[in-house]
Amino acid sequence: MHDPPAVTPPSPKATLEQLPIQAVSGYEAVVRHLRREIALGRIIPGDRLPAERKLAEQYGVARETLRQALRVLEGSGQIIVQRGAAGGPIVQASPPSLDASLRELRDNAQNIFDLIDFRKIIEPAAALLAAQNREEGELRSMAEAQTGIQDAVTHDQFRRADTAFHLAVAAASRNEVLRKAVEEARSRMFQPTDVIPYELIKDSSYAAHQRVFDAILAGDAQEAEAAMGEHIAVTRQEFSRVLDEL
Repeated sequence: MHDPPAVTPPSPKATLEQLPIQAVSGYEAVVRHLRREIALGRIIPGDRLPAERKLAEQYGVARETLRQALRVLEGSGQIIVQRGAAGGPIVQASPPSLDASLRELRDNAQNIFDLIDFRKIIEPAAALLAAQNREEGELRSMAEAQTGIQDAVTHDQFRRADTAFHLAVAAASRNEVLRKAVEEARSRMFQPTDVIPYELIKDSSYAAHQRVFDAILAGDAQEAEAAMGEHIAVTRQEFSRVLDEL
């Protein structure tokens, strides 16, 4: 087994400062992007978003457009906007009604299974390519994510690290279509499933990730593909079990 490269854990503040990937148009797009970042775990409860002026600049929208978006998110309980010089928008752990969310989840369970099956196709392909194309930066990101999983004490911290690992693998594939597909599938899957109460089982996730990481580090494309496929297959089994218990 290879030792992972030495890493320094990323700063959450730095992540928030780089929120928008590209300029958006209209307050609805700002709402969608922020909800996507929350679903991916790149923003977690307790995170303070950048100041209104800076956030508007990052999204390339007028400040009134940004305020409309923040009002929508505040109305849904996803952020709270503190007033005053030291205030600003803070992400909240306030999902919609649990009963209503679970009913919606059960009604749309097949769509979740479809997304997991889609991930079982694209993520092993990304891991295979990552083993062939990875560079030192992506290996550091994977190692950082593994450290984040080990250190996680909340579901939100675990989700952030879990997402960071999978997106680092996707980035290492050097295939932009695959990278975007992995990110989109994860955001669409976790927005409805985050309401599920579940036990934090980070040890098994860490072990599955480590198998993928070791294969990518060794340049073993077939092993990386197989390890990622088995990891996603277990995810499907776990979701099916939890859904049966609801």
